[in-house]
Amino acid sequence: MAADVILEAVFGYLGLVLWSFQLLPQAISNYRLGGVGALSALMMLMWALWAPIFSAYGLYSNMAVPLLIQPNIFGFLALLCFVQCLYYRRSVSSSSAVATGLFCILLVVVAGLEVALFIAIKHAHGNDVSWAPTMIGVLPTVLITGGFIPQYYDIIKTGNVNGISQCFLAMDTLGGVFSIIALVFHPRPFDFLSLGSYVAVVVLDVGLLILIQWYNWCAARPKESSAVDEVRCSNYSSTTIGDAH
Repeated sequence: MAADVILEAVFGYLGLVLWSFQLLPQAISNYRLGGVGALSALMMLMWALWAPIFSAYGLYSNMAVPLLIQPNIFGFLALLCFVQCLYYRRSVSSSSAVATGLFCILLVVVAGLEVALFIAIKHAHGNDVSWAPTMIGVLPTVLITGGFIPQYYDIIKTGNVNGISQCFLAMDTLGGVFSIIALVFHPRPFDFLSLGSYVAVVVLDVGLLILIQWYNWCAARPKESSAVDEVRCSNYSSTTIGDAH
């Protein structure tokens, strides 16, 4: 039993480092490039909303501390990337002060939502309203999964994968795997609702990585063909000139 607690904490903290900070490379890339490329603002918003709901359910379920810290850091960075999308695409304002103010306001709103949901779940549990905690537990899975849909749609529609950090997706995948392992060692009963969120993240992240590799390969093919054609034309011209002499 003691070993299970230790293993849960170890894998939970590994998941914390990877899964919580995976959006940091994306945020840094956005800042350095001065743009967000094909990154979906709607995906970032849905992930930011996922965080307070999952955190409230995690508090209610007495999850390990790392699994409670994870969604809050993740939500903070998702909200930052969302505001970056608005700022760099000039959807709100070109003023950095306005963007910073909007970010702070949204942080307060999200924090308030988390507290309100936790109080609501506890109140529902105390009044034997069993469907309310279950609904709050299912909703994060819907949001985290649904958040990928706009990104998949944009990539397939435009074939554009520029600006999407593969480092972020790789960290997200590994973080999800470690979080799943941490849940395995969590005291029974097993939390299948939380497992759904983690499995969804891993599968959909891998799908995005495959799409990025595919479209990058497709984009590189015309360039390679063009380079080969230029070499052939050059060799043909040289041969023709040599024959003429």
